[in-house]
Amino acid sequence: MYLVLVRHGQTSSNVTGALDTGRPGAPLNDRGLQQAQRLAARWENEVAPAPTTVAVSPLTRTKQTAAPLCARYSLTPLVRPGIREVRSGDLEMNAGISDIARYMGTLAPWAQGEWGVRMPGGESGSEILTRALPVVHEVLSSVRRTAGEDGVGVIVAHGALNRVIAATLATDITVNLVMKYRLENTHTCVLELPHGHDLNDVSGLIGAFHAKTWNERPLDAWDVSDDVTMSLNNG
Repeated sequence: MYLVLVRHGQTSSNVTGALDTGRPGAPLNDRGLQQAQRLAARWENEVAPAPTTVAVSPLTRTKQTAAPLCARYSLTPLVRPGIREVRSGDLEMNAGISDIARYMGTLAPWAQGEWGVRMPGGESGSEILTRALPVVHEVLSSVRRTAGEDGVGVIVAHGALNRVIAATLATDITVNLVMKYRLENTHTCVLELPHGHDLNDVSGLIGAFHAKTWNERPLDAWDVSDDVTMSLNNG
């Protein structure tokens, strides 16, 4: 069974670098809308087999990104607050390098399992997982019911959240990988869950996946040496 994490298309806040994590958030700009159309058109050739279940966050940009994909495959997306972006708290809508570095720097401990660390004025890693993992579980359970072990679940979400989810679910997604290389807009991370994996326990998803790709490329295509330079981009 596959789980595909998708980052939404480009917004004006992505262009300016603003930490835009509130609701409803900036909509896709013209480039973002084009990216969403291309994502749907290239899905089976470049990403994964046809999707079985799609979930999106309540933020406008994820719903717009998923719309062409869902239309192409006649799916109705699940709208789930649990996969909204990591809230930036005291840093909301700031675009300064130091503020973005503080935001992204908080993700690194989470990606290493240090979930008690808290975003300034925002959420802890534990709170992120408490809201996000049940959505992952719901998507996978829906896929198994509908298409069995060969189905494909899709979560259309956000740059920071996808980094945390990927590093939590797959042991071969390292902190160096997710902090050094962002998911570009409408790019994907493909994770594979072993056939027959027990879905009765949400916590059993942690570390259960094998990563096939990050940002559209196999894992061995990325330099994950220890001299990590953070990619200061979220959303």
